[in-house]
Amino acid sequence: MKINHICRENVQTVHGTEYILIDDFFDTEVFNVSHNIEYMPNYMILNDELPSVVSLSGHPLMDLLKQREEEILSAINKVWNETCVENKSCVNLMLAASNLPIHNDSHWPSIPVRGVLYLDQVCGTTFHSDYFGNDPVEVGGKPNQLLLFKVSEHSHHSVGLNKTEKTDRFSIVMMFDRNKE
Repeated sequence: MKINHICRENVQTVHGTEYILIDDFFDTEVFNVSHNIEYMPNYMILNDELPSVVSLSGHPLMDLLKQREEEILSAINKVWNETCVENKSCVNLMLAASNLPIHNDSHWPSIPVRGVLYLDQVCGTTFHSDYFGNDPVEVGGKPNQLLLFKVSEHSHHSVGLNKTEKTDRFSIVMMFDRNKE
């Protein structure tokens, strides 16, 4: 894992939102075996009650993230001067015809940093300058690419509003929390 890439030197900014984008976060072979061979033929749907996003069974890469959680949290805390103590993650499947409209995650006061590990090449995360969708900038979206971003009143983002390919999107979404449950 490229945990050493979670550093202040790799911070970029779009519309006032700080983010880090890391290509090939996991070793390529580890990613391919874990995702394509172990996970894709065997995943299970855990919750399909939401209209656009389906929660899936745990991914082998989540076990690897958990093993190195303290290092990841330490790096994130150092970059953004935070006090995160836990990575709450899950695997999401966004259905082909679906999208997540523009939103801001600042309604969770104990979640100062979000993360997305893209598992396939469908679409990234689109940041906007406001809730109206102005000035969209898509960030990330390649398999094995990790996006971390600082949640703020400016972190307006969406998923899939402009995707042209109608394909399901698999990702591991992460909430770095200041509280441990």
